[in-house]
Amino acid sequence: MDLHHESDTPTGTAPRSRRTALALGGSAFAVAAIVAAFSFSGTGKDATGQAQPADRPAVAAAATKLVAYTGKQPKGFSLDKVPDGWFVQADDTSSIVLAPNSVTGQPKADPSRNPMQDPRSFVGKIAVMLQSKDQKAAPEGTSVKVGGGKGVLVKGPDNTDGRTLWVEQPSGTYVLIQFWDGIGLSQDAMVDFGAGVHVEKGAVQGVG
Repeated sequence: MDLHHESDTPTGTAPRSRRTALALGGSAFAVAAIVAAFSFSGTGKDATGQAQPADRPAVAAAATKLVAYTGKQPKGFSLDKVPDGWFVQADDTSSIVLAPNSVTGQPKADPSRNPMQDPRSFVGKIAVMLQSKDQKAAPEGTSVKVGGGKGVLVKGPDNTDGRTLWVEQPSGTYVLIQFWDGIGLSQDAMVDFGAGVHVEKGAVQGVG
């Protein structure tokens, strides 16, 4: 089946298609979290370059600031902060998807035509995952300090304010945090969010 995660750049330096569910725990979201169907851009086009239907909004609500996270901690990771008015829409040991609270108040719709309601889609959201086992060093980008560690903010060629933040871990691997275009977070807020993402025991790297 076609599932809806996005890559950050056409060169594969951001979350890429992950077509193997091996060792990801077997949940429905574990499978959903490893396959990309849309490109990470604000162009409204899918990975093939075809325009998406007009009723596929890029963003449901803008986030302007971060607040302390008080909900149930997701699997594989823990969070210190989230955008104000956002929640953990889906999670497993390999990834997290955060979406605006307004999504839950929308009339039910076909997720293929409203990706904001689809927990497998990254459109208009924030996604967190470990670097794929097939990915090596972080790509070129803006070097930033993330908490006490190092990070790189990578902007895809078609992005405006969307970024993928690569956060180096003590093990040498990276946490990848994908911020969709238009969600309203500044670069400083993206870095602050990244500093509050912690890899917990049991977090799993994808493959592909």
